[in-house]
Amino acid sequence: MDEEKRQFYLAAYPDRIGALDGLPTPTRDEANRSALDLRLNDYALREDSLGYHDRYNYRHLTNLKDRLEKTDSGPANKQMYLLGFGTEKDGRAIVALGNPDSARHTAVLVPGTDNQLDNYGGQLNRIEKLQNAAANSTAAGEDVAVISWMDYDAPEVDGSVITQGRAKAGEEDLRNFTHGLRSAHEGDRGHLTVIGHSYGSSMTGAADAGGTGLDADDIVVVGSPGLTVERADQLHVNPQHLWVGASGNDFVSNWTSGLTLSADPKDPDFGAQRMYVDTSGHSGYWDDGSQSLDNQGRIIAGLKPRPGPSN
Repeated sequence: MDEEKRQFYLAAYPDRIGALDGLPTPTRDEANRSALDLRLNDYALREDSLGYHDRYNYRHLTNLKDRLEKTDSGPANKQMYLLGFGTEKDGRAIVALGNPDSARHTAVLVPGTDNQLDNYGGQLNRIEKLQNAAANSTAAGEDVAVISWMDYDAPEVDGSVITQGRAKAGEEDLRNFTHGLRSAHEGDRGHLTVIGHSYGSSMTGAADAGGTGLDADDIVVVGSPGLTVERADQLHVNPQHLWVGASGNDFVSNWTSGLTLSADPKDPDFGAQRMYVDTSGHSGYWDDGSQSLDNQGRIIAGLKPRPGPSN
């Protein structure tokens, strides 16, 4: 399209343009921010009559907009791009820190159980930590972009968390997203890592097992209850580049793996590679100064993780 037509469609259909995988990141960001402004303006006009669901969305989408705008005047690698959002169920959002179209290294973080709009700020904190950790391991001039992909209906702490239903429902969307990143990338092929935490690892496994996979160079799963497959070679990623991290007292990885979400990925017979972690619990994998975080950064940068002291 010529510039006049592009501007027309951006103005007339921002929500539809913003949702198109494979378009340039700045274009999607512009469209989604326009759609977000329209949504917030609508809430503001009806503020006195909003029901609970709309009040929830109004509050948390306003917080998301504020977080995005705080990065607009910062360094290019710290700018955030809104690649998608929605208000269905508990809400969804896709935000990139840094531009994946030009980055040499890109990572996609897929969150797990009980993640929704009201705690999305925690996911944005995690992608910043991952970007910083990866930058410590990259060569000069190699940019890193990290994306929080919360574009599926993550399960709640109920019966949905022990079934493959939510993962199967969202797997095609995650595949389309990562293939869209490949299409929009400028220049030589970049290095792509997908990181799945908790049920997000099940989402990642289902997506990579189906269709043509995620086209990821590396996959990292931490705190995983299962990848919906019985063996690493049932995924599209090379098993030598499938990394499994599990802390010794992670109740999800140690007590639920190998049950309803398929085989335990940290079992040697599964065929994946172990990533050394030195953190505790189910959500400590991004603790500042930890080797757990450093090793994820190394993988994002295309390097092997460092072994633990006993290795």
